[in-house]
Amino acid sequence: MRKLNFFQNSPKASKIDVDAYLKRIDLEKKPPSLAYLKELQKAHLIHIPFENLDIHYRSKIILDYKKIFDKVVKRGRGGFCYELNGLFYHLLSNLGFDCHIISAEVFSQETIEFGRPFDHMAIVVGIDDVLWLADVGFGDGIVNPLKIKVGEVQVDYTKYWKIEEDPDENLILKVSNDTSYYETKLRFTTQEKQLIQFMEMCEYHQSSPASPFTQKKLATRLLPNGRVTLTDRKLKITDLGETKESGILHEDEFLSKLEHHFGITHQQLIPKES
Repeated sequence: MRKLNFFQNSPKASKIDVDAYLKRIDLEKKPPSLAYLKELQKAHLIHIPFENLDIHYRSKIILDYKKIFDKVVKRGRGGFCYELNGLFYHLLSNLGFDCHIISAEVFSQETIEFGRPFDHMAIVVGIDDVLWLADVGFGDGIVNPLKIKVGEVQVDYTKYWKIEEDPDENLILKVSNDTSYYETKLRFTTQEKQLIQFMEMCEYHQSSPASPFTQKKLATRLLPNGRVTLTDRKLKITDLGETKESGILHEDEFLSKLEHHFGITHQQLIPKES
């Protein structure tokens, strides 16, 4: 694979225990390739949930990837975008992929506007001179990496995705269920960013009343044929196109469903002594 020299003027990702990480997502080590990248992303989405529970159980999220590795890989938790995509970037880099992290802004259907810079973290991966968007930290987002090519419609299981370009040369990611109408999801560029640049928004998203992550508890993960999503209000399971929903009446029921569907116990939510 030809290197894109993403790290020409910046340090590479820190060394991590790749074997432990791969064991967490039930995969074996292979040489870098598009097929392996797809395996890695899907396995990550199935085994490691997107969740914001530290915010609600008063455990400070700090972009220290030794601590995040301990939380996600060793203690069996999940996390939100800065944690999951930051950690996944470390895994890909340690496996030999040519990659870097990027900033994206999430489009709100309620306010009809994009979020702030560094609102979301994603990853760009270069394979054989083609750039791919990888993302394991967007909840119900892409399952497979998407080719970063303007105008090309890409099918990802039951959804259609395409990337458009705005007048300022930003890339706009859109999704559709049937190609008749595309809903805007993200605005981004492929410009490399550094982990430290996300710290301010990481703090914002876990402390501001305006952040969607402070509004409710959330845990979601991909299933082989669907998705399971739990909030402090309801449980939603989609399997083979069928959706079942049930209400959550109290905290004990939430914790019971959390352990059953995500393997996260109440003990795992208690803040660790620093």
